[in-house]
Amino acid sequence: MIKAHADQRINQLNQAGGFNYLNGIKILDWQEGLASLQVDLTHDHLNPLGLVHGGLCASMLDVALAMSGSYRPAPEGLYPGLTLSLTTQYIAPLQLEDGFALAKAQRTGGGKSVFFAEGEVLAPDGRLIASASGVFKPGRLSKGEVIRARLGRIRKSDTGLSFASGKDL
Repeated sequence: MIKAHADQRINQLNQAGGFNYLNGIKILDWQEGLASLQVDLTHDHLNPLGLVHGGLCASMLDVALAMSGSYRPAPEGLYPGLTLSLTTQYIAPLQLEDGFALAKAQRTGGGKSVFFAEGEVLAPDGRLIASASGVFKPGRLSKGEVIRARLGRIRKSDTGLSFASGKDL
């Protein structure tokens, strides 16, 4: 079981529905240039051979690498990046008996519009299960979210409209 994170934004992402939630992907840490996540393994993660499906490892790497170059400090939101290219290598099998899988990723370069990252999936005993490298666009607000965020900073005062900073319109 994964403990609650000190950053409430991460707790909210871990509780949100969707792909990550359905596959059991939980964020452990997300900071500038680094990300880590974990999946507690279940029978639902197994392929017909009884091994953890490689698609789970690829998904973990995709999420972790995309996160590694998209961190923003609070109070800004956290938005994982978008994958442009992902190259994955499978090194060793992962089994249900391993209990959980851990993905670690780091940003390795790039600029404001595109970044590069690499990472690995590890078994609890430290065995390297898979590795990946990729190219990503940093996460950002959609145009609609940007407009809503800007509108949220505008407030009505006694003298008319002003920005939340106090500057009159």
